Amino acid sequence: MQTDQLLNLFIKHKDEWLSGNELADKLSISRTMIWKMIRNLKQLGHQIESKKNAGYKYVGSNNFDRLLIQQNLHAPFEIQTFNEIDSTNTYAKKILSQSKISDPIVIVADKQTAGHGRRGREFYSPKDTGIYMSMILPINDNAVFDGGLITTMTAVATVHGLKKSYPNVNFQLKWVNDIYVNNKKVSGILTESVMDVELMHPSALVIGIGINLNSNNFPKDMGRPIGAISNNQVDKNKVVADILNAFYKLYPNYQKGEFMDEYRQLSMLINHQVQIETHRGLIAGKVIDFDHHGRLILDNGNETKAIMTGEVVKVHF
Repeated sequence: MQTDQLLNLFIKHKDEWLSGNELADKLSISRTMIWKMIRNLKQLGHQIESKKNAGYKYVGSNNFDRLLIQQNLHAPFEIQTFNEIDSTNTYAKKILSQSKISDPIVIVADKQTAGHGRRGREFYSPKDTGIYMSMILPINDNAVFDGGLITTMTAVATVHGLKKSYPNVNFQLKWVNDIYVNNKKVSGILTESVMDVELMHPSALVIGIGINLNSNNFPKDMGRPIGAISNNQVDKNKVVADILNAFYKLYPNYQKGEFMDEYRQLSMLINHQVQIETHRGLIAGKVIDFDHHGRLILDNGNETKAIMTGEVVKVHF
């Protein structure tokens, strides 16, 4: 598409003035067509300044854009972007229900109308202030799958990616799938597997990541302290690419659990008394460690237990 070619030109010469004649010559089209395509790009959220005798200058975008993400991406993801969607995880599972995929796909949205986290809880997903994305990862038939390590690894990778734009923010992890800043949840991770019914083995993973960059005015009935990372504006497309790059760096060898030491350092729970809601009921104790598989090690005063799944509902700081 010629519009993509024009956007690529702007990306390569970001913050530089390009004349209408120069753009028209490079794309072998008329200046009138250049003007129409620039108008279309602006309608899609791209910020393009114009100045007499100077031409046009590309500043950036308020919205997610495939080409802008790919500009900084070093991982083999197919990128799909949406201004609004019901849920990126729901859409990802819809893709998998229609065909078997062989390469990773990521869906990124500026707003979700039915975003959800664990146990179907609503994930507040307002427009323009967050990142809502889902990765679809095919699993080979004979691959060993470790759900606990996948989620803990994704949390560490997400922090790695966020640190590129927020180097001075103190991110902490709340087992198993939440990222906190200043004791408020700023990000949640939802990992879901899609089964191959014939083989009775996961055929793909869907990993959803929701991040409150600078969201505010949170609903009062969220049930837990919710916050945003910072009021500072960041390049959202670059943040997405940074997270995907960090994820794909760890993913091929995630089963070795080499990131678990860093997970422990980022944890906000170690050496604290907690209450955990499990399928067997509520249990309490002191978090003393996380094992090689990402399981929480709890000391209840009489014995230590390795807990694979559950939700920390209370922390005594």
